[in-house]
Amino acid sequence: MSVDALLIKLVVGLGITLTTTVVLRRVLPRFTRRTSSDFDDFILRALSSAVIPFGIIVTLLITKTNLGLPNDVERAYDVVLRIVGSVVIIRFVNRIGTRFLQSVAKRSDSDLEQLFKNIQPLAQAVIWIVGALVLFQSLGVQLAAIWALLSAGGIGVGLALKEPAQELFAYLMILLDKPFTVGQFINVGSTFATVEKIGVRSTHLRSLRGEAVVMNNSALTHTTLLNFADMESRRMIYSLGVTYSTSVEQMKAIPEWVENIIEVIPNTTFNRCHFTEFGDSSLNLELVYYIDTRDYTTALNAQQAVNLAIMECFAREGIEFAFPSLSLIHISEPTRRYAISYAVFCLK
Repeated sequence: MSVDALLIKLVVGLGITLTTTVVLRRVLPRFTRRTSSDFDDFILRALSSAVIPFGIIVTLLITKTNLGLPNDVERAYDVVLRIVGSVVIIRFVNRIGTRFLQSVAKRSDSDLEQLFKNIQPLAQAVIWIVGALVLFQSLGVQLAAIWALLSAGGIGVGLALKEPAQELFAYLMILLDKPFTVGQFINVGSTFATVEKIGVRSTHLRSLRGEAVVMNNSALTHTTLLNFADMESRRMIYSLGVTYSTSVEQMKAIPEWVENIIEVIPNTTFNRCHFTEFGDSSLNLELVYYIDTRDYTTALNAQQAVNLAIMECFAREGIEFAFPSLSLIHISEPTRRYAISYAVFCLK
């Protein structure tokens, strides 16, 4: 074992490590502070944190030939240092990659930022797996058996995680395609609810009655969904049926009365009102108007105000709403016999 060579390598290695650390912590930050981005400052901090352990590992590696260790001990010494060095590098790559993607997500969209937060553990796990495979390759481990094991395990894991993976991809579709976002009011089937949380596996809704509704993401992406958030106005269309005792003058005046009612109610805009048909038991009018609000409660208040005002107007004018009815005509026995005899005579 050459002590002089060992000391020289130690001094040089540690000297380079300390010098690099000083440059990263004292000199370069003076230049990075002048930039508008803080990403370069983060890189310097990450480098300065990793350079000392990495420099020590490299120094110990280059001095192993000067230690005079037995072959088995030297081999174990080399393996341990490679493992520790790989851990340092993987941690550094994870820190840089995570911060870079977070910066991109913050500049892009809040949904993209949320997406990255949810899949960040998976991305870090992939980096660790790749780093471990590279380490095994550098140590001379035959990767054929490992690849075969991973392939067989991947099939089993794929079958076991089929449903979670389906929900994850549905989650990605929701965040990227944005059929709805948190806080929006949607309708799925018979459920009318507000979106409270979009999770990796399921979406949490709050119904009109107040109960929490949890739906799988795949169920939301494979069904027809109505989103009321972007609706500038609500188009209300329904029929008004009045009795046949309503006079012609009243039928002519009803559209104007309804228009006057709607025009004075807040958030409503009249479109049309027409006498459309003679029903079985009513004279039918079709009313169309708009409610210019996205708020469901405000829309219901406006619709209620219109309905009550129409009822008050009809009551004041003596107009009755029609309802399905059936008139029964009683025929006395002599009249019935006469009708039967007349029918028989006609048939002859």
